[in-house]
Amino acid sequence: MNWLLIGILDILNKLLALFLVVSSTVSGYYGHFGSYTVPISDPTDHVLATVLGFVIGIILAALVSGFLAAVITISREMTAIHEILVTRPPTETYP
Repeated sequence: MNWLLIGILDILNKLLALFLVVSSTVSGYYGHFGSYTVPISDPTDHVLATVLGFVIGIILAALVSGFLAAVITISREMTAIHEILVTRPPTETYP
């Protein structure tokens, strides 16, 4: 059951990262960054705003999805350690 939940979280994490990059790139193209950029008047401004949106999306995806990826990795390692400990025979104790 844990493997299924971890797999689903991993897929959702990848989709979230892709969504963040694409949505910020599209927002940059249309100039929806508010006061962060100058108003778009010619095609070179579109290119610059699109690149800026892409960079912002990469940074956001790295922060958010990077944190979730670390949690997923820790969860997978803990599950693997648990399975090893369950299948390992108990050690003898000496008085």
